[in-house]
Amino acid sequence: MTLLFNNFKTAPVDEVFFSYQGEGIFAGMPQIFVRFSGCNLKCSYCDTKNSLKINSGTKYYSQQSLYSLICDTYRQNKKFFYSKAPSVSFTGGEPLLYADYIIELAKQLKKEKFCIYLETNGSLPKQLNKIKDLCDTVAMDIKFKSACGKDLFAQHRNFLKLSFKKTFIKTVITKSTTSEEFKKAVMLVSGISPDIKFVIQPSACNDASLNKKVFEFYITASLKLKDVRVLPQLHKIWKIR
Repeated sequence: MTLLFNNFKTAPVDEVFFSYQGEGIFAGMPQIFVRFSGCNLKCSYCDTKNSLKINSGTKYYSQQSLYSLICDTYRQNKKFFYSKAPSVSFTGGEPLLYADYIIELAKQLKKEKFCIYLETNGSLPKQLNKIKDLCDTVAMDIKFKSACGKDLFAQHRNFLKLSFKKTFIKTVITKSTTSEEFKKAVMLVSGISPDIKFVIQPSACNDASLNKKVFEFYITASLKLKDVRVLPQLHKIWKIR
């Protein structure tokens, strides 16, 4: 097999591992996770803080070495996929910071029948445009100013227009999330397509006041969108990565 990698290209990777997807509409699906280091946002609820910054201990991988590690991780866990095509989740941090690096890697993985699942904060539409045709699924967060300190609705709108046919939305709800910003997110999504799947994810599971807010938001979203779901982070309940 001839690999077309440019081994001068490297990217910082925090970890590569096998687990089951714990968030969104594919929860419970076996995946190989590739967690890139570095992020352009700093959300108050982030649960992967080790991957936010690049430091002296961060390991850099060439495309060839990361491809080999992904394939080795798959072979070691092949039995868990049964007859399903293997799925690779590019996550982070923010993987689209490394879109140019991911292009050839994703092309080679597609040749080997891997499905490409991109988890992203939805703030980098120009970077998405480079790899959107290689992605099978895009799990896009809508980030609220109350959590990240930035108004990203213009970027989110441009991002979603590029990929809405293969994208589902995730909104993380905290005690600070306002009804106004949530309604704005619903209107943004419904204005592009009411068929886009929309996941409401509470930042905690055992908070009665937060749960009340979440289910009120569910009603708000369901008035405009056809497929709305409330889903917590299941991997935390399962106590796995």
